[in-house]
Amino acid sequence: MKLFSSSSSERRLLLVCTSLIVSLSMGLCSCSAPHKHIKKSPLPDVTNHSELTETESFPVKLTISEQESFIIQEKPSRLAVLSADLAQALEDIGAAGTISNICSDAPSSINAPGAKISGTVLGPDLDTIIASKPDWVLTSAPMRQTSLETLSHHGIQVITFPVPSNPGEICDRYQMLFTLCFGSKGNPAYQEFIEKYQKKFDSIVNPIREYTDITRKKSAIYLAVPDYTMATAETFESQLLENLSLNNLGNLGSQWLYPENEQNALDPEIIFYDRLLSPEQIIQSDVYKNCAAVREGQLYPVDFSAVRLRGVPMMEELEKMARAAYPEAFPH
Repeated sequence: MKLFSSSSSERRLLLVCTSLIVSLSMGLCSCSAPHKHIKKSPLPDVTNHSELTETESFPVKLTISEQESFIIQEKPSRLAVLSADLAQALEDIGAAGTISNICSDAPSSINAPGAKISGTVLGPDLDTIIASKPDWVLTSAPMRQTSLETLSHHGIQVITFPVPSNPGEICDRYQMLFTLCFGSKGNPAYQEFIEKYQKKFDSIVNPIREYTDITRKKSAIYLAVPDYTMATAETFESQLLENLSLNNLGNLGSQWLYPENEQNALDPEIIFYDRLLSPEQIIQSDVYKNCAAVREGQLYPVDFSAVRLRGVPMMEELEKMARAAYPEAFPH
């Protein structure tokens, strides 16, 4: 038994064919325009997966902010990195080998063989960068407009990554870099990396939180230069002290300056100081010589550079600080 009569079937077949032809025509029109390297792309959101096929790693959409995004057409092989923190981050994720040009203030530990020293974001060696023909220029601070225009004239685009202001934003930036360097394959690689990162962070802060739940929090400062240049409330470093369950006395100040008229309140139990300083500068200071930290010998040097770069080496410093502040929380 047939569901339709022959005449009805023919009419339905004709309608189906007509519909199919229209659909194919619309599809061809929508795919005819090639992708371009663009900012503020109006294209549909494509985060960590290919726009063309699920089996391809590129292109991907790299979202920097709500206002700015880039289409990464293919895996970059040459990156000009003009900010030291980004060089460190690329080293952390195993992508330092893509660095063709590196900033002059990058850590010497960065494994970027053959990378040419190319100044900094505010003083770039544009001739060296242009000669290297990088796929992208990476910075974590805005470049001067004249530098941007010169690079743009040579077909070179700049991606400016935001500087992380808290530990969560560090993870966000790692994810951006995994996307840039590895395309859609960067997502599982990022997940594996960040799980290890989070596990390390938790192993540092959780014992302290459990310990201070039954005792009390100690007071501390993060001293850059005696007597009053220290981490204040709005700084990333102050958040690190908070994560270590420490009361940062420097929060009375702002912009890394403690108010001198609050000197009487400056009696920290612990002083973390830049390792480039001499502890005698603190011990002999009229401001600190009678404070609890000096009396009890609770002065601890910190690699400020590692913390400022916000990379994996920062975790080592954080652990040293945690064990110094609350040794009882770490029985082993």
